[in-house]
Amino acid sequence: MNKLIVTLMTLLLTACGGGGSEGSSNSQSTSNTAQASVTNTTQPQSSNPAQQDNATEQQASSTEEQVAEEQPAEEAPVGEGMEAVVVDGGFDFQTDVPVTVSVAPDVVNGRAFINVCQQDAALTNEDSCFLRAPVDSTGLTVQIELPHSEQKLKAEIWYYSTDVEPLVYSWEFDGTQQQQAWTIN
Repeated sequence: MNKLIVTLMTLLLTACGGGGSEGSSNSQSTSNTAQASVTNTTQPQSSNPAQQDNATEQQASSTEEQVAEEQPAEEAPVGEGMEAVVVDGGFDFQTDVPVTVSVAPDVVNGRAFINVCQQDAALTNEDSCFLRAPVDSTGLTVQIELPHSEQKLKAEIWYYSTDVEPLVYSWEFDGTQQQQAWTIN
């Protein structure tokens, strides 16, 4: 009994079709043709052949205008995926932001170590840090690359001596500046 029902349903779906998109496009094109043929009107016959030619030309041009108005304008094909993305010619797809980090010579009076990390990083580790380097009394100037401009950074200067608390500084991207610089004084 189940095989019979499945077979009948398969035959029914196959016979009736699954979509209807082909039928609807055919009916649309026939309706456009019907509208175009309905808009043809006959002009009264004139005895002068020059007037007949002029009337025929007017009738043909008015029919063409009406058909052109009724048909939708063809749109440019829209790409899919990355083809649909429109980008300004001046945009270079580079989101890296160079930042010059300078530690002034008078900030550290002995040997220390600097970590420049994301502000919201709970732990200072290699995954969340952009710079990990030794610092001494001569200072330090380094350029780092941030992956995007919406970064807030913190710098922690740790002394090798455990008697001194680390120094903590913060920095935020400044969109008004052409070159991003962070001077730690």
